[in-house]
Amino acid sequence: MDKTEALFVEVGHQMLQRDDWVTPWWNGRAFFDYPVWGYWMVALSFRLFGITPWAARLPVALAASLVVSASFFLLWSLAPAGELLRPRWMRAALGSGILATTPGWIGWARSSTTDMFLSSAIALALFSFLIAHHFPHRSRSAALARALMALFTGIAVLAKGPVGLLLPLLVVAVFLTLSRGWSRWRHLGDILAMATLWLGVVLPWYYAAAQANGEAFLGGFLAFSNVQRFTSVLYAHPGPPWFYLPWLLLLLLPWSIYLPLALARMGRFNPRDWRLLMRACQSVEPLTLFLVIWLVVVVGFFSAAATKLPGYILPAIPAGSLLVALGLRPYNALPAALGGLRLSGWFEVFLLALLSLAAAIAPRWAASDPAHPQFASALATSGLPNLLSALLALMAFALVGVLLGWPQRARWLPLPSLAGFLAILGLVVPPLASLIDRERQLPLRQLAAAAHTLARPDEPLWVVGTKRYSTVFYAGETAAFVADPQGIRDRRRDDPRSLGLGPSTRTVRLFGDRSDLEALRLPVVQIQRLERRGQQELWRVPINAFDPR
Repeated sequence: MDKTEALFVEVGHQMLQRDDWVTPWWNGRAFFDYPVWGYWMVALSFRLFGITPWAARLPVALAASLVVSASFFLLWSLAPAGELLRPRWMRAALGSGILATTPGWIGWARSSTTDMFLSSAIALALFSFLIAHHFPHRSRSAALARALMALFTGIAVLAKGPVGLLLPLLVVAVFLTLSRGWSRWRHLGDILAMATLWLGVVLPWYYAAAQANGEAFLGGFLAFSNVQRFTSVLYAHPGPPWFYLPWLLLLLLPWSIYLPLALARMGRFNPRDWRLLMRACQSVEPLTLFLVIWLVVVVGFFSAAATKLPGYILPAIPAGSLLVALGLRPYNALPAALGGLRLSGWFEVFLLALLSLAAAIAPRWAASDPAHPQFASALATSGLPNLLSALLALMAFALVGVLLGWPQRARWLPLPSLAGFLAILGLVVPPLASLIDRERQLPLRQLAAAAHTLARPDEPLWVVGTKRYSTVFYAGETAAFVADPQGIRDRRRDDPRSLGLGPSTRTVRLFGDRSDLEALRLPVVQIQRLERRGQQELWRVPINAFDPR
């Protein structure tokens, strides 16, 4: 928890400390990059369980787990009429298991940022739509699903703004158009009830924030964090139009190997021929059509945006996971499809072998990080790379056994990967996360705590070089982020308050990597080295050390 996550968590922390549940604050200033839902969840978790990294990450873990459970319920509920219990159960378990073992879902479920709150809310809203669309209009299930759809789209808007409503509506509108299903959603009373519930969820906070902050909120959040994020590159995160295609494959590994086969279930058609496209969509299973539209709309929408980050397409991961689950049904497949599955299976064997080799030599790669020179030896001593390598190799061998017994063993194709990645999730990920925290984050926490303890009156804290936002959270005070002497001199002249400088300031504390601190080229005789943890150091220098020489 060092950069984006630390910033996000500190806003929730400030919300609890200030007892201000309307205006987000970070580092002494109102912070309107994101709406309030995630901050509320973090603050509530802090209140219930204490201010710890575990409590900060609990809400996103619960949100991700809820979507996994809901995916099982969805596939169970939408099973073909008259289907036997065993294949119904296997399909539902496979879909939820694939989602639970994708690197994207695992990674963001352990990182307290707004991406998982948005993605989980969108997924639950679209799951609710599918249930409402599937069951008879006047049934209790459909009525409850419509209410849940309104609720979760409202939460999505509270999590990240208008995109939380725009994306689900785009997916639903395209689906209803291609499947010619608008007639089932023309009941004005139901639409008004959903709109009323949605407004009841969204409006109270947006109104209160606008009343409390006025133009600062409207301009900072709506104009900057939404419109400009889409139309221009912010925070130096550009990308080409195809930026998300490799990321989609990586975030879904190893299941993305089977995604082309799942998409092939749509059949062949010319997208320029509208009538042929409509006819093709009529013949596709509704759930498959919906998931394809969901995947394409999310990836296409964010590909059109100027600012690009991998986490933006996290809302597409549930769609991709369930598509793969529907495609991995070899016991119902034609011989040509069985051949494609087998070829994909051999490709996965090759990939698993490469990953096994990479895991075995991971400590050598870790040794190249100068900021954490002891991490490589700690990683090698833990035995975790060897355990990960062995599990990946076992998965590859088990998959070879399935493929050699093809097609009689075709139905067991997903089992080695599913069992293996669940084993990795239980045996490797928790101790590895603990090791990374101990070797990389604990020194930062200790140094930040020391910075707070050793502070003098009216002595600001400056973080030099890498923007370690976790410093604000762990030190429990505001900090200025600086890079070079000229930038510091310019800010001293133009805006000294941005550096925390007051009339009685005589010294400042400098926090950062030794290389970044030494790059400031300060007079050695004026440097007081207060603390050191690995390559991170804490200095005290007089403010006149930054005067031009």
